[in-house]
Amino acid sequence: MEGLLFIVSQERRDLYEALRQLLVNEKAVEVVLDRRVMKRRQRQEPPAAERRRFGRRTRPREEAEVHARGWTVVRLP
Repeated sequence: MEGLLFIVSQERRDLYEALRQLLVNEKAVEVVLDRRVMKRRQRQEPPAAERRRFGRRTRPREEAEVHARGWTVVRLP
């Protein structure tokens, strides 16, 4: 059974609480606050060698939605 993960911006705690209360009895739904504060790399120059093959944790669409409207939803396997 697929699940849903609601990710809510830190700035929308009111929405986070409302979703948690509304979806408390839904088994396959989780509501979390976005824990990302800033990008990890703070240097201006690129690293000597990129060790990662791809950005496995980046979801550009979802990230843009959280930034623009304060929340997004992701399907979980």
